[in-house]
Amino acid sequence: MDTDAIACSEAGSTTRVIGIAVVFTLYTAVVFGFGIYLFGLIVTAMRGSIAFDYAAMGIATGGAQVAYLVAALLCPLLTRRFGDGWVIVSAVVASGLLLLVFAGIQNVVQGAVVLAGLGAAAACMIVPTVGAISKSVPFAYRSRVNGLVSSGTAYGQLANAMLVPSLLTGHGWRSVWLVTGAVSLTVMLLGFVTLRLLASHVFVRDASRGSIDGRGPSEPGRIVTARNLTVWILLALGGVVCGPWQNYLSSFLSEERGRSLEMIGQLWSIIGVTGLFSGFLAGVLADKVGVRIALIFSYATLACSALLIAFQAELWQLRAAAVCFGWSFYAIYGLIPAYISKTVEPNAATRVFAVANVFLGLGTTLGNALGGRIPGWYGSLQGVFVVASVLACAGVIVTMILQDERRVGSGG
Repeated sequence: MDTDAIACSEAGSTTRVIGIAVVFTLYTAVVFGFGIYLFGLIVTAMRGSIAFDYAAMGIATGGAQVAYLVAALLCPLLTRRFGDGWVIVSAVVASGLLLLVFAGIQNVVQGAVVLAGLGAAAACMIVPTVGAISKSVPFAYRSRVNGLVSSGTAYGQLANAMLVPSLLTGHGWRSVWLVTGAVSLTVMLLGFVTLRLLASHVFVRDASRGSIDGRGPSEPGRIVTARNLTVWILLALGGVVCGPWQNYLSSFLSEERGRSLEMIGQLWSIIGVTGLFSGFLAGVLADKVGVRIALIFSYATLACSALLIAFQAELWQLRAAAVCFGWSFYAIYGLIPAYISKTVEPNAATRVFAVANVFLGLGTTLGNALGGRIPGWYGSLQGVFVVASVLACAGVIVTMILQDERRVGSGG
C-alpha cells in the first residue's frame, strides 16, 4: 500500500471514530441531560400546577433509580437478541417520546411512571455503548471515546442551562419537555443515520464469540472474575464518594462555613465547565499512559477535592477543589467503561458494564445513607468530606491491583 493510500485509510478511520464518538456523546447528553436530570431542574415550576410534596418527589426519583438498575441488568439480554445499535437507538427514541409525554402529565403518579421510563431508557442507552465502542473503535482510541461519552451529561446540562430559563419564563414548564423531546428525537435520527453509515456492524446481533480470556458469553457466571470484581468495586467506591460530595457540598459551605449561595453557585459552575473537557482529556491520558495510571490520578484528585473542602476555607482553595472534583467525577465514569472495553470481548463487555452500573447504584445509595448519618457521629458535615477523602484514597489502592489493560488484550 502506498503512502497516499495509507494516509487516506487513516483519515477515513479517524473520521469514523470521531463520528461514532460524537453520536454516542450526543445520545448521552439528551438521554441523561434532557432525560432524568431535567426533572430536578424544573420540579419547582411543576409543583405550581401539579400538587405534590417532597415525599412524592423522593418516591418518583427513587423509582427512576430502581428502573435504571433493573434495566441495566436486563439490557444484555436485549443486546444479545437485537444488537447493541438497535437497543441504543431504541432507548433514545423511547426517551424522546417520554419527554413529549411528560409535557401532558396531570398528576404525580403519571410523572413517576414517565420518570421511571426515562431511567430505564438511560440504562438501555448507556450500557450497550461499551460493547459498541469495543466493536467499532480501535483499541488505541477507546479511552478518549469513552471519556468523551462520559462528559455527555455535562453537555446536556449545559444545554439545559441555555434552554430552560427562557422557556420557563416565556412558555411554562410543559414547553421545556416538548422542546427537549423534539430535540432528542432529531438527535436520534441524525445519530442513527451516522451510525448506519460509519458503524453498521453495531446493529448486528452477535452472541457467538468468546471473550479475551476464552470465556464464552453464554455463561453469565464467567464474567465474575477477579479483574471484573475489582472494576465493579472501583465504580461502587466512586458512587460512595461522589454522591455525598455532591449532596452535602452546598449545605456544608453555607451552614457551617458561612459561604454565600452566589459563591457556591460559582463552584458548581466550575465543576460543570471542567466536566466539559475532563472526560475526553482523561481518556487521552489513558490512551497514552494506560487506564490504570489515569484512574490512580483521578481517584487521587478526588481525594484532594474532598480534603480541600473539609479543611480549607480560602476561596482559591475551594475553586481548586471544584476543579479537582470536576476532573475526577467525569474521568472516573469514563475510564471505568474504557477499561472494560479494552479488557473484555464486546458482547461480554455489555454484561460486565451492566453489573458495574448496579454496583454504582448501590454505592451511591450506600454513600447517601452513610452521608446522612456521619454528621450525627462526627458532629459536623465536615466528616462527610473526611470520609470521602479516605474512601477515594482506598480507590487509589484498589486501582493499583488492576492489570495494565495493554497486557490483558485488545478486546478483539
